[in-house]
This record gives sequence, C-alpha cells and structure tokens, in this order.
Amino acid sequence: MRGGVLCIAALAVLLLAACGGGSSSRLTADQYRAEMTKINAEAASAVSNVARGLQAKSLAELRQRFDAFSAETQRIGDEVAKLKPPQNAEAANIALAQGMHETARATHTQSSEIAGLHTAQEAIAYLQTTAGNQKGAHDVNEAFAKLRKLGYLSGG
Repeated sequence: MRGGVLCIAALAVLLLAACGGGSSSRLTADQYRAEMTKINAEAASAVSNVARGLQAKSLAELRQRFDAFSAETQRIGDEVAKLKPPQNAEAANIALAQGMHETARATHTQSSEIAGLHTAQEAIAYLQTTAGNQKGAHDVNEAFAKLRKLGYLSGG
C-alpha cells in the first residue's frame, strides 16, 4: 500500500515537472492576452448586469443586482490575482486585482446602505449622490488602460 502511494506521489511530481513546473511559471504574452480578453468580457458583462439595476422595479431587485455584481467582481479579482502575467504587465495586473476587490467591497457596502430604504427609486437617488466606488473604478480603468497600452487588450 505504501509503495503505491509513493509511486503516485512520484508520478504527480514528474507530471508537474513535465508541465513546466506548475503555477510558478509566467504566462506568455499570448496566453496573458487571451486571459485578459476573457476577463475584460466578464467585467463588461458584470457592469451591464448591474447597470440594469437602474431600471429595477423593486429595492430587492436592485440589491440582488448589486450583490451579484459584488460577488462577480470579487471572483474576477481573485482570478486576476492568481495570474502570473508577463513581467511588464505585473503592476497593471496587481492594480486590476486590487481595483476589482475594492469594487466588490464598495458595492457590498452600498447594498447594505440601501437595505433600509423603501423603494428602488429612493435607493437609486441615494446611490447617485454618494461617492460609491470611485477608487475601485479608477483603479480598474487605469489598469485596463495600461494593459491596452502594453498590447494585452484591444479596443478603447
């Protein structure tokens, strides 16, 4: 039994070595570009979904959209943080992950703040007068702009 376990462990080590050492190797420019294209699409979809909250008929629907957006931006931030980008994109990658996490935190806070209001319209009016997610949005926009400049994202 013990010999079988050791054999499996040795095989696992060999497989990891054959795959380039596992998670410690950096992505190539093309691999990172593909990841950023996917992440950009996921972020755009999340923004589109939360924006529909501005037409919400109920406070519950508005909060559900904010909570879903918070969860999605947290997930995206976690995904970005796990990437090993090419060295020239490392700072932008860190900023993007931090901006996504800040956006998740700020959106969660906003959802909690509007919980005690009575209508979606009242909540939307309140949200339009608060600072909200200025830091997170700024960090995400700056990171995406830097990644575009480096050639890892296309578009404006």
